[in-house]
Amino acid sequence: MPDVTEAPTSLTLREVGARIEELRERYGLTQAHVSARLLEREPPVKLDHSQLSRIERGQRKRFSQEPALAVAILECVGAEADEQVEILALLSSDNPRTSPRPALWRRNAGVLGPMKFEGFLALEQQATRVRNFQPRIVPGLLQTRQYALHVIGRMRPDLRAAEVKALVDIRIDRQRRSATSGLRDFQALVDEDCLRRAGVDEAVMKGQLERLIEESGQSRYTIRVLPGADTLGVHPGVAGGFVLMDFPGHARSVVWLENMVSSGYFDEELYTDRYAAVFADLWDRALEPEDTRVRLKEIIKEL
Repeated sequence: MPDVTEAPTSLTLREVGARIEELRERYGLTQAHVSARLLEREPPVKLDHSQLSRIERGQRKRFSQEPALAVAILECVGAEADEQVEILALLSSDNPRTSPRPALWRRNAGVLGPMKFEGFLALEQQATRVRNFQPRIVPGLLQTRQYALHVIGRMRPDLRAAEVKALVDIRIDRQRRSATSGLRDFQALVDEDCLRRAGVDEAVMKGQLERLIEESGQSRYTIRVLPGADTLGVHPGVAGGFVLMDFPGHARSVVWLENMVSSGYFDEELYTDRYAAVFADLWDRALEPEDTRVRLKEIIKEL
């Protein structure tokens, strides 16, 4: 089972941390072993296993400014000279994010916090490619405001109306930000069943379908409708939605998952490759983009 965790401080720090973790595990060392070895150095370095865990997850904010600590850790995990050079060069390339959190995120931290969703927002802004499969609802980057109000309200009955509106505002803001971010390739699999049996007001659903047709004309958006269960039957995507994100440079691809109470990501290749293979399989089963546009128009006529 992959380790699903909150988003890292930076993708570069996560990559450095992953390299340290791989070296540590290669030599059969626990985080406690490394902490003990650090204390035996001269001068001793005090770093408990929880602090090392944060480094390995890319969540120690100032780690790129602590090269001496990085060298000490690399020596304790048995890194070869060339491995140390490569990892330290990667660490030095980290540019800590100095821009403040968007005011909208700060104002609504109480809603975003429990789901750890701010980490997703930050990663999405850095992604160059996003592959999104979401059964039963239209992917968030493609939703209209009215449709988002409906689905968030139904999915989160625990929230007050003002909190639902806040999440909708954040979703619409995500769409605006994606237009100026580094995102160059957004592949969306839209479940046909959610377009036909969504329990959504007819006018809202029509507006959403028209939005899908409009967005499908963008060069960086590719939208495919995945035929319903009556056609495909049970397939791996039935297990739940997911978002695959790819980034520039050394950063690893990540898969983001969400449930009713929390969300998080994992980046182990064993698992990201599995999700990529599932997405590719569903993508091949889905309608071609032009056929998707035809199907969307057909569904509008049926409303």
